[in-house]
Amino acid sequence: MSTAIITGGAVRLGRALACHLADQGWNLALSYNSSDPAEVLAHAKQAGVTCKTYPGSLTDLAFAEGLVKRVTADFSDVALLINCAANFIQENVEHTSTKTLVDTMALNLISPYLLMREYKKQVGQGLIVNLLDERITKNIPTFAAYSVSKVALEHVTKLAAVEWGETVRVNAIAPGLILPPAGKGQDYLDRNKKNVPMKTHGDVSDLTRALDYLIASPFVNGEILFVDGGSSQSRTSQQ
Repeated sequence: MSTAIITGGAVRLGRALACHLADQGWNLALSYNSSDPAEVLAHAKQAGVTCKTYPGSLTDLAFAEGLVKRVTADFSDVALLINCAANFIQENVEHTSTKTLVDTMALNLISPYLLMREYKKQVGQGLIVNLLDERITKNIPTFAAYSVSKVALEHVTKLAAVEWGETVRVNAIAPGLILPPAGKGQDYLDRNKKNVPMKTHGDVSDLTRALDYLIASPFVNGEILFVDGGSSQSRTSQQ
């Protein structure tokens, strides 16, 4: 089986996608910063696949720029890049600190851009999947820098899909209410599910099914797959 590069792969949605791919027989190149990759490593071992780790901060653009080259030196069969790493800082436009703005753009936008570029240059085939957010359809200032970065990453997704479609498909998944923000619990999901047209929240299995669809659908390119219970179609703001 081929190898998948996953950023932010040791925690939350990235961890769930990594473990799912391991179960499907994919080898893993796991990029993470301060989170513990032990759960994914154990899962990969149990699944009988190889998982190599690449610790480092994607706010360090030199690290981001060199990551694909490091992975391809270890794996000759890379076929998938998932850009999942992101921060999610609650600061509106007026109160966004310069550090938040710079770090958010580096982590959520510039590093995926660099990884996509280097994937095209050094791998040149396969699939790229960017993790976005259903908020890209709305104007919610609560997480201002985050929202700007994800809207911009959507545009890069579509640009690359047009430019590279002959060799590399580029798509994105835009989750809705799946996991609570770090530090919040089930009550966050219960409180906000009333804003979802389906009046419920999703599960990480909804995202793994979305990923499976993109992997298995060779004529799907440049698409943003919303997995949000219809929230992107609603004017009701999820805070």
